[in-house]
Amino acid sequence: RGTTNQRGVGVGPAPAGISPPPPEESINFSSLGDTFTYQQLLQATGDFSDANLIKHGHSGDLFRGTLENGISVVIKRVDMQSIKKETYLLELDFFSKVSHPRLVPLLGHCLENENEKFLIYKYMPNGDLSSSLYRKTSEEDGSLQSLDWITRLKIATGAAEGLSCLHHECTPPIVHRDVQASSILLDDKFEVRLGSLSEACPQEGDTHQSRITRLLRLPQSSEQGASGSVTTTCAYDVYCFGKVLLELVTGKLGMSASSEAQLKEWLEQTLPYISMYEKELVTKIVDPSLIIDEDLLEEVWAMAIVARSCLNPKPSRRPPMRYILKALENPLKVVREENPGSARLRTTSSRGSWNAALFGSWRSTSDVAVIPAGSSRPEGGGSFKHSGTSNSQGSGQNGGEHSSSRRRQSREIFPEPSDGQDVERQGQD
Repeated sequence: RGTTNQRGVGVGPAPAGISPPPPEESINFSSLGDTFTYQQLLQATGDFSDANLIKHGHSGDLFRGTLENGISVVIKRVDMQSIKKETYLLELDFFSKVSHPRLVPLLGHCLENENEKFLIYKYMPNGDLSSSLYRKTSEEDGSLQSLDWITRLKIATGAAEGLSCLHHECTPPIVHRDVQASSILLDDKFEVRLGSLSEACPQEGDTHQSRITRLLRLPQSSEQGASGSVTTTCAYDVYCFGKVLLELVTGKLGMSASSEAQLKEWLEQTLPYISMYEKELVTKIVDPSLIIDEDLLEEVWAMAIVARSCLNPKPSRRPPMRYILKALENPLKVVREENPGSARLRTTSSRGSWNAALFGSWRSTSDVAVIPAGSSRPEGGGSFKHSGTSNSQGSGQNGGEHSSSRRRQSREIFPEPSDGQDVERQGQD
């Protein structure tokens, strides 16, 4: 079946002031796939049987279904009596404006019932990261098999591509607000599609006070500013992504969705073992189920360093997603000298280089690595565009079959840090 969901369009500036959610007649439904009847969905899900229930989501119940043509789908049932109307309208509005290969495809919708609305998504055979990191290999003894490192790095890079699209290819930047292992969906080849997009909204800032941000200002997906006010920024997504990266390194699932108290304890136990100066320290926290050689250990180490920089307590000092993506595409560049044949750390570097900004600030920020935060806006304005340089098959250091794009030059991976103010700073230094 063909859908019109794979487009490349701009996301217009959010209007100022408080407005009601977009009325249904203002949404471009021609860009939202097919219109399904309620009867079709009943048939696809066996009358929404419990056997087809995937989970109770915060914006609706998710069911697996099979359409008449045999295509597997996921159907979200939104109960209008328990969930705010603007939730599903805002998600439809989002999908009508934003499309990217790293976002879960919306195949259609069913809005004919007054008390229930339905959104139909493409089914992801490997579920989400929280259910795929470990899988039972035997029902008898309950033994588990974990994802190998190459696949974990591929997943991290794919998720970074999706978030980089939202943060840097949309105007205004869009904040996902629900980045955790369960929102990273995986297709049959473990390619990432970001899900849980019902809370995505434009970044809040001085010049883009959006109706969506004001309507959906929720504590669990925002951060407290210096004045105690709740802000919604891309830096929050970066922080949450850092937790996901640490889950991939340590194998400890659930931390990206844990309480603040649990998270604080976990970070206090984990972060001391991530040092840019001592690779062997990271082996004390690496998932013991991983089988890795020396080169792969350096990639694990690099991801841990990137994760730690994402977890900087100061939002303005966290790296922008486009830098995180470059680091994950070329992890060995994070920990090795300019010379690819050298495995020594870059302990000295010019202050102007990306590495100097990353490594040089480590000592001055309580041993937290910092990647310089440049402007969160892409050059060239607000047109939505696809990167075309994805490399989610691994670092390319582990065989040509894992690398599908050209190798980046050093200056591309480590761009000159910006001297300008971080747009995510918002007085939080």
